[in-house]
Amino acid sequence: MKKLLSIFLFTLLLISCKKETTTHTPDHFTETTVDTISNQEVEITVRDTVQLKIPQTLLTLIQNEFEGKKIEILHVAFGKLDNDSLEDAVAIIQDQTNEKPSESILVFKKNSTNYTLMAHNRSIITEEYFFTNAHTNSSKEIKIEQQQLKIDLYCYGPCGNTFLDFKVNNDDLVLDHFSTYDAGAGAQIEREYLVDTNLVKIKITNTMTEEMDVTEEEFPFTYSKGIRFIDLNTKDLFKELGSLESKIIL
Repeated sequence: MKKLLSIFLFTLLLISCKKETTTHTPDHFTETTVDTISNQEVEITVRDTVQLKIPQTLLTLIQNEFEGKKIEILHVAFGKLDNDSLEDAVAIIQDQTNEKPSESILVFKKNSTNYTLMAHNRSIITEEYFFTNAHTNSSKEIKIEQQQLKIDLYCYGPCGNTFLDFKVNNDDLVLDHFSTYDAGAGAQIEREYLVDTNLVKIKITNTMTEEMDVTEEEFPFTYSKGIRFIDLNTKDLFKELGSLESKIIL
């Protein structure tokens, strides 16, 4: 009788252990599934033909930022803006909701499980650089390298080429370097804004002479609206610079 009782208790113990193992298994698989979804990539089409893969979480954030609007993702780039090991992201979005489109640059900070919107600017890219039938000679490039966000705007007309570099400073994105290059009738004009020293250097090459005479000037300048990424307006910056240049150079 004691032998039968011992066998019965041993059997109950085995069943109990099996039930306990089964109870913990679903929790384990649920956690793995959630982690897989957070890292899932989706394929999108940019500039009508280019195929690009981006994380689903990033795409969702972009869509939420422009909820209810008709948008097109023109470009997305990844890289490290700070000292951690995670790749941050930058995107150019064209809002086509209204008759006159606008283009925004969004910068996203990557954390362990998701992205957060770090900065949003609607006035760095002006209509001269839009991908439209009216501006077929214009383009723009964005990239993150050497812990800097680099924005290159190209135009083979009167607007010229513009290059802006931003860096993270005290958890804020600020302008680190600004330069332009314009090749017009009779002259090439290069401009460089040294943000750290609040100086502007301008170089004018006279292409109407064989000697290609070069004139260089340097003058103090501080952009009135500040150098934060979210505040920068390229048209306004050009206007302030042009006003100073006309007084000093002409």
